[in-house]
Amino acid sequence: MSKLFRAILLLIIFMTGFAVSVRAQDSGLSFLALGTDAKALARGDAGVASATGAFATYWNPAGLATPGAREVALSHHVWIADIRTYALNAGFSVGEKAGIGVFAIATGSGDLEARQQPGESDGLFDAQFVSAGVSLGRAFGPLRIGSTVKFLSERIFTNSANGYGFDFGIQTELRDGSVKFGATYSNLGKMEKLNAQATELPELGRVGIEIFPFRMITAVDGEMLLSTSVLLEVSRNYVTERTNFHAGLSGEVLETVTARIGYLSNDFLRDYSAGVGIEVTDLTFDYAILPFENGFGGPAHILTLNYAW
Repeated sequence: MSKLFRAILLLIIFMTGFAVSVRAQDSGLSFLALGTDAKALARGDAGVASATGAFATYWNPAGLATPGAREVALSHHVWIADIRTYALNAGFSVGEKAGIGVFAIATGSGDLEARQQPGESDGLFDAQFVSAGVSLGRAFGPLRIGSTVKFLSERIFTNSANGYGFDFGIQTELRDGSVKFGATYSNLGKMEKLNAQATELPELGRVGIEIFPFRMITAVDGEMLLSTSVLLEVSRNYVTERTNFHAGLSGEVLETVTARIGYLSNDFLRDYSAGVGIEVTDLTFDYAILPFENGFGGPAHILTLNYAW
């Protein structure tokens, strides 16, 4: 088995945490399934029903068709094994029924040790992955639909490959927006050969619902005092044949401070997550913490800054 192939397997283990699952190692470009923003990751990696604005480009491009969505956002992940992800996302309404978004996401591994057997390493290697593209959303009555086209690039050692991918999504709302539904199918596409074999994209199907069970509004001016949200989502990775259940709960006070908790099932690396968001005029700062199982160097931290106008 070549050093390159062993390096790929090692990197995938680090990025996904599936240290005991050979099937998971068969899904390359796993960063495409890691999520982007602290708000969604704090709520169990759920966002298919709720995403609007900048991060709809990742979770569900149909959310770009939400009226008045104008947002630019930056996100930074501090993951395991010094793996870091940087994301720049933007989403803009085009009239009352359409929206457009652009994004660029880069993931780097830092220095990793390459081994052909236990003991001394054979040296260091690094890997870089990039996804960049454009998303479009359009509303047809209560139904919103969207699509994304993206350029993909991977580099491991001195080997590199490019490719492309497509995402498709739908969203709708009931009861004046108190219930939201969403569904997506992501990462349909193809990569060039990396050394001798092309990396398989992690095709994902997601279905989710967001419910606002309790809201408290002032009687005088109609200001929101408290708003709670429950997210439930199911995702399926058709390459690893793995199904996850996602659940998230959030409570927003005075449209300023939001507390979030989440749960992700059937993941060998983590399960619970938590976070907080603070909104000041047009700026929103979100933070999420994802505790990992023992042996992976502590929790992951996700920082996101949004500017909406």
